Amino acid sequence: MKKLLLLIPIILLTSCNYEASEMDAMTLGNPNASVLIEEFSDIECPACGQISPQVEEVVRNNLDIVQLKYYHFPLSYHEYAFTGAEAVECANNQGKGWEYLGELFANQKNLSDDYFYSLADTFELNSDQFQSCLDGHAMKAKVQAHQNEGRVRQIPGTPSLFVNGQMVKWPGAEEFETYLKSL
Repeated sequence: MKKLLLLIPIILLTSCNYEASEMDAMTLGNPNASVLIEEFSDIECPACGQISPQVEEVVRNNLDIVQLKYYHFPLSYHEYAFTGAEAVECANNQGKGWEYLGELFANQKNLSDDYFYSLADTFELNSDQFQSCLDGHAMKAKVQAHQNEGRVRQIPGTPSLFVNGQMVKWPGAEEFETYLKSL
């Protein structure tokens, strides 16, 4: 029985076939922090549009003790969620991922392919590089890897938050910040 238990993790790890860069999440905060927040979110999800900016603000207010890892979990019934996730990663390649993500959440009603390109211009991204990245689906595998990670963790929907590996419910920004500081 013990031999079987030892083989299962090996099978799970080798069946994923993800490059490390495909699983890399956008990060914010102290990489050596004692508190790790992992967020699975969808840019077209109304609840995410409310909660994600608050999570980011709490992290920015506590950069010394917290690290945030943002994972894309675009839901299949959201028309622009997958392409938007790719666009965020293309912007992140040019150092503007968090700003780009924030604008998408703030303007969810404007989501469209044209908006993704115009937002790249707003942030003065290299338009050729951005267009090549988005049109060529250079970030597709990364977004899919994030989705698969969410499925492995059996997230119930978006947004889903983990603090130090444990799923938590969003209690509100003030309560969440107090909780993080208590860890």
